[in-house]
Amino acid sequence: MSAWLAHLHVLAQSYHPVVRLSSPDGLVYTAVQDAKHERQECGVANDRFLDPVKQGCKQCKVEIARCERQLEGFELAVYERRKIANYVVSGPGVRMAIAGPAATAKASCDQIASVMVRSGLSAACLSPS
Repeated sequence: MSAWLAHLHVLAQSYHPVVRLSSPDGLVYTAVQDAKHERQECGVANDRFLDPVKQGCKQCKVEIARCERQLEGFELAVYERRKIANYVVSGPGVRMAIAGPAATAKASCDQIASVMVRSGLSAACLSPS
């Protein structure tokens, strides 16, 4: 009985894929994706997010790639679209804050949102508040 209850508890868990990476031009990207129902699914989502980044930016450094059961602090603020002091790319299933020099962060935000829109997704670059 206890094994079955433990299994139900694990099934009820959700995991937010969270990635933070830094680029050579001084920007730090923090991406928070919608929750996944399984830890393994969360890891796959992080890999799916990071694979094109690693291909497009060989000098970028992955600072974190983890699965959070409960978002807190800055990551929660990004995910909940609270007002923060960073540009944020908002798209389906993901919010990504971009910290760094304002002009460079804005240009990156605009470019990422534009690429997402061209690929058929609804996305926007939100200004800091």
